[in-house]
Amino acid sequence: MRLRTVGLTAATALLIGGVCILNAKDKIGAKQHWEIKTSDGKIPVGWEPFAYDSNDEVDPVLLRRRVDGKWDAKQKWKIKTSGGKIPVGWKPFAYDSNDEVDPVLLRRRVDGKWDAKQKWKIKTSGGKIPVGWEPFAFDSNDEVDPVLLRRSTTGKWNGKQKWKIKTSDGKIPVGWEPFAYDSNDQFDPVLLRRRTTDKWDGKQQWEIKTSGGKIPEDWEPFAYDSNDQFDPVLLRRRIQ
Repeated sequence: MRLRTVGLTAATALLIGGVCILNAKDKIGAKQHWEIKTSDGKIPVGWEPFAYDSNDEVDPVLLRRRVDGKWDAKQKWKIKTSGGKIPVGWKPFAYDSNDEVDPVLLRRRVDGKWDAKQKWKIKTSGGKIPVGWEPFAFDSNDEVDPVLLRRSTTGKWNGKQKWKIKTSDGKIPVGWEPFAYDSNDQFDPVLLRRRTTDKWDGKQQWEIKTSGGKIPEDWEPFAYDSNDQFDPVLLRRRIQ
């Protein structure tokens, strides 16, 4: 399945985990280089789990790493399912839309650069995003309440933040960030989000496309379409 949109190149990709390496205030054109691969049951040193292929029963976890100097090549990660609760120090990052029993994926770093005391809550949106909650994932199999929200309950979280989400309608307006994909929507699958509080770059502009089997310079892998057998990896980059 391939989609064409106005003003950008897009294709099918499902963001199971709403991981965002680029902050809204990060510099553009940093000449970043990325690699991606599946985990094969383990996470090598230096690789970060960022997405999940819910249709792959053998090797579903997607990993990524930057191959330039702005990446901690010694980082170590663990992942697990939530089992209905989020232990201290673990962060929800992905969602398995085909698992009706234990769909939430958690991750944590096991080296010194991780807040081992952090606490998180997750819930579905119920059609609205309460103050302090961040949209981070999308359950493409849930037609009623598909948007997943998360928030930290520790001190390093802006409890006053407010978010809006919408579909792209074929373009990414200024100030909106692509963060998720509805693989069951053939007409308007790209999900966008933006903060409505003052700590958000309202002038940012993004492009998205599929990888075509390689990741060009400056493009960041951020999503995966488990229904696309030919070109499943979705890339994004800021152009302003």
